[in-house]
Amino acid sequence: MAAVRAEAVDTSISPRVNSLRPSETIAITDQATALRLAGVPVIGLAAGEPDFDTPSAIAEAGMNAIRDGCTRYTPNARTLELRKAICAKLQEENGIPYSPDKVLVSNGAKQCITQAVLAVCSPGDEVLIPAPYWVNYPEMARLADATPVILPTKISENFLLRPELLAEKINEKSRLLILCSHSNPTGSVYPKKLIEEIADIVKKHPRLLAFAMTGWHLG
Repeated sequence: MAAVRAEAVDTSISPRVNSLRPSETIAITDQATALRLAGVPVIGLAAGEPDFDTPSAIAEAGMNAIRDGCTRYTPNARTLELRKAICAKLQEENGIPYSPDKVLVSNGAKQCITQAVLAVCSPGDEVLIPAPYWVNYPEMARLADATPVILPTKISENFLLRPELLAEKINEKSRLLILCSHSNPTGSVYPKKLIEEIADIVKKHPRLLAFAMTGWHLG
C-alpha cells in the first residue's frame, strides 16, 4: 500500500465551519477554570451548571439501567415508554395533549435547536432572533448558511419582543423566528396576549415558522 504524503492531504475546513464564532460561554468558563487553578476565588456565571449533584434516585436509576442491559441503540425518537411518560407529564401538569408519535427526545437543547434550524433553513434565509439572546442562536443560523437578524428589545419593556418590530423586520427571506420563554438570558416570560399577537403576525407569512421554547420547573 502506497504511503500518503502529509502535504498531499487536504485538511482545510469548510467555509461554513470557518464562519462560526467560538462559544463565548465556553471561553468565559475556561477563563474561570484557569483562575481557579491559579488559586483565585471565582463565582462562575457563564455555563448553566446546577449547584447540586445529580439526585440519588436518578443516579441509581441510571446505574440500574446499565446493569439491566439497557445499553443498546434505541429508536431515533427514543423509547416508546419514555415518550408516553413525557405525554403523561404534559397532560397532567400542563394540560397539553400530545401523542407519543409527536414527541422526539434529543440529547439536549443545543442539538434539538440546531437540527430544527438545519431542517427548515436554506442558504440565503433569515433567522429572526430577539436580543438579548442565547449566544448559540446566531451560530446555528450560520451553520445552516442562513443569516441571523437580531431584533433588539428594551429593558423598559422587560426584554420582550414588540409585535410592531417583528412585523417591520419580516421580509421574503424570513424563514424562522426563535422565541424563548422563559428567556435565556433575561428570564423574561411572554404573557399569553403577547404570544397571541406574535402568532397572528406569523400566520400572515406562510413561509415564516416560529420555533418556540418553554422551560418548566426552572425556579
